Amino acid sequence: MKKFLSLVTLFVFSLVLVAPSFASAAQKLIQPINNAYITAGFLNANYQKKFGFKHYGWDLTSSNSSRAVWASGSGKVLATGYDNVLGNTVIVKYPAAYIHSTKATKDLVFRYNHLASIAVSKGQSVTKDTRLGNYGNTGLYSTGPHLHFEIDTDTTYYQYSPTLGSSSNIIKAGTASTVLSPRNVLYTKVSSPDNQSIYIIGDGYQSSSEDDLPFKN
Repeated sequence: MKKFLSLVTLFVFSLVLVAPSFASAAQKLIQPINNAYITAGFLNANYQKKFGFKHYGWDLTSSNSSRAVWASGSGKVLATGYDNVLGNTVIVKYPAAYIHSTKATKDLVFRYNHLASIAVSKGQSVTKDTRLGNYGNTGLYSTGPHLHFEIDTDTTYYQYSPTLGSSSNIIKAGTASTVLSPRNVLYTKVSSPDNQSIYIIGDGYQSSSEDDLPFKN
């Protein structure tokens, strides 16, 4: 009997050793500016009418004096630099990100544009406590200090954005089929030290529920 139990124990232990290692739980990505105003929403019709092109992301400003732009979770910086059209740019890949609108988990790429300064470098690992830089007014199409960012499921051609009709030096002209609305992905982290909040300006360039993000403690 003891010999049988020993064999069973050995078998179970061997299963543990050879069992495949599963990826960690999906991460819930949080908004990149802690106290944010949405000044231009995703594919907003009024924005397109005014500026003549579709808006495939969010424009954010801060509701306080900080201009810090933070990583939304754990990821890796894929590219940084000055884009001739979109200004100072950072691109970050976030693996195993949870998309709350569809309950799917995907690797996502965030493209951050119009930064005044960049505080990270290519290849750097980041967490939600990593400051990517400060938002600013760089690039040809920036009309004032703000962060423009886009979320994309295409992690292979991560430099390609539907925002551009022709390619620039960092950001290339891409298609819109893989781009997601930030409303479908982001969480508002209400607990310390982030204490996040988000509101729409309410001037017609955002949908009325676009700031209705789920909370994350």
